[in-house]
Amino acid sequence: MKNPLLNSGKFWLKTVVTAVILLVCTAAALYASVYTLFPLERIEASIQNTFSTTGRNIRFSSDIRRSWFPRPTVTLKNVTITQPQSNQTALHIKETHIGLGWSSLWNDHPVIEKWVITGADAVLSRTEDGKWNLQDLLHPSHPTSLNRLIIENSSLHMNIAGQTHIIDNFYLNIRNNGADGRPFKINGSLRRSNQPIQWQGSGVLNASENGWRIPNLLWEASVAEKESKLSVDGSGTWTWSSENDSLKADNLSIRTDNPAQNFHLTAQIPRLSFKNNVLNIPSLNGAFTAGKPESQWNGSFKLDKAGIRTSIATLDNFEFNASHKNAVHQTNLTLTGPLLWQQNKGLQSSSINLTTLQDTVNRLPNPRFISQLTGSFNWNGKENWQGDFKGTFDRQPLALVFKYQPTEGESPLLEAGIALQKLSLLPYWDDIQANSGSGYPAILNNGPIPRIDASIKIGNIQIPGLQLDNIETLLNADKEHITLSHFKAGLYGGQTEGGISMANTTPPTYHLQQDAQNVQIRPLLQDLFGFHSFSGNGDAVIDLTARGDNRKQLIQSLQGMLTLNILDGAWKGIDINNILKNGISAQQSSGEHVQTPFHRFTLNSEIDKGISHHINTELFSEHLHIVSNGYTDLNTQELSENLLIRNTLNPSAKPIPIKIRGNVANPSVTLDYNRITHGLNNPKEKQKALEQTLREQWHWLNPERKQADK
Repeated sequence: MKNPLLNSGKFWLKTVVTAVILLVCTAAALYASVYTLFPLERIEASIQNTFSTTGRNIRFSSDIRRSWFPRPTVTLKNVTITQPQSNQTALHIKETHIGLGWSSLWNDHPVIEKWVITGADAVLSRTEDGKWNLQDLLHPSHPTSLNRLIIENSSLHMNIAGQTHIIDNFYLNIRNNGADGRPFKINGSLRRSNQPIQWQGSGVLNASENGWRIPNLLWEASVAEKESKLSVDGSGTWTWSSENDSLKADNLSIRTDNPAQNFHLTAQIPRLSFKNNVLNIPSLNGAFTAGKPESQWNGSFKLDKAGIRTSIATLDNFEFNASHKNAVHQTNLTLTGPLLWQQNKGLQSSSINLTTLQDTVNRLPNPRFISQLTGSFNWNGKENWQGDFKGTFDRQPLALVFKYQPTEGESPLLEAGIALQKLSLLPYWDDIQANSGSGYPAILNNGPIPRIDASIKIGNIQIPGLQLDNIETLLNADKEHITLSHFKAGLYGGQTEGGISMANTTPPTYHLQQDAQNVQIRPLLQDLFGFHSFSGNGDAVIDLTARGDNRKQLIQSLQGMLTLNILDGAWKGIDINNILKNGISAQQSSGEHVQTPFHRFTLNSEIDKGISHHINTELFSEHLHIVSNGYTDLNTQELSENLLIRNTLNPSAKPIPIKIRGNVANPSVTLDYNRITHGLNNPKEKQKALEQTLREQWHWLNPERKQADK
């Protein structure tokens, strides 16, 4: 049977009105209880009592807001916490919301259900006893249960090892899940002068009376530089012990990626610990790759027993292996040894080992840059370092010392000393020739380059077709010039002294000054000018300047002087004896064996725009004395010579003038008709003079026939 009250409109009206009144009364009661729970005096007293043992003062705005939904909440603004026993601000909070659990209304120990801190600005630093300056705020004298903490839009100023690091947009969200730990998320932005480093992390915090532990802390960071982005992420287990004030981590894994450079790095640290301001890393190992298939890098690294303190760091041993491969070569490098870093002395190693090797790819082996060096170095900032190494380079003994330091008002100075027993340029010759026209060395032409002063001693240098012995020189190089001064070497079987320089012009300018004694003249002239018409041993004085990117330009711009004094040689390509014997008009042979031997040859030449001009050049043979005037175009290898030949066996005989024209390898030879008939007026006299000259030519080399004719 239906209840008539349920169908009564008055009943439902009374019910609704009663419910509304009850809700309003409940809300009013809750609102009143919130004000009762959070009066200004009680808030101030509670806060001061909570942090009374810290020696800090806490102030906040009197504009306090209170709410009861969804939980009793009090909002404080402009909260300031000072340093202990000081009025200096240690922490400032723009606004904080403290939401209590409903049980706090009847419980002596309040339960904070949700605490939100917005706009905090804190300074974190280590005190003299090694603790953090805000560490005491985490252990208030009256314990309070906190279920959830959120810190957002905040800034941290961290002073670590004398440097300040600022974290902007700091965010932390941590909740209490009881026995399951406290899961948290954290992120922020590390301020930098160009682009900030964005970072974040997550994990589960397990706290205890003796500290805390995060079984698997996951973190990542990234920074964007122009069009490149570098990202780093890692994982590991972290444990903090409050009993011995130590932090340790196990099974750390780190990965770094830079897609723009195709760079990838991984590293593993089985364990590290931090105690008494000392970070200990028993071992660390990793590997990396970078580059593209046409230019690929890969390598590995390992650290053993690293200890890091505030002002000193030690590493018992490290090993770094790297390999670079392109379409032509593969280069391997290995570095091993101990390391020591001191705040006032920089980075140094008393025994570091360097090994290098480069070989060809997909072709016949051509090993080079084969080095095994052991030595020491000291690096005290980017503009102050030095080293001392001994070992082998390309299997030859090598000693190397260097020192790099700033100089007041000038570019930094790199001083070096190099002593090498033997250097073969044969494995490097193809690359040297390929880069011969590339201008001034790029390494000296780009960026902040130091001045270089180096003392060089090399027992032997091998070049295709050339060998230098006992080389000594001083190298001076900067952005403007490269100079080899006080150059001494055994060259072409003799000795040479002088200097060589290169100026950074467009195209480059070269200056060669050499005083060569008792050298083989033919290879000397061949290497300098591509000119091989004279052989023999002798002396040469050279002072030449040229400008160009290739051999042709250099020859065409050649300026300077050349002096030759040759003994016991030959003039290649011309057989004066055969010419005089067989007649000027006879067919001249050619080839390597066509030559005019001599006892002595002297030349004083002035060179202008690649053309060598000379006057009174002399050649002395067994029965000839030749004086020549003319020129040779070193670029086209064309010559023009006017010779006057005298018979040394018969000084009273009339000299024979001849002309030589054409290519130095196969010139044409004719009588100098104008010189023979000079001063004669009629054809008969000229004809007689010519016939007499031809008879003289015949009898020079046939003295027996001349005697019979008489």
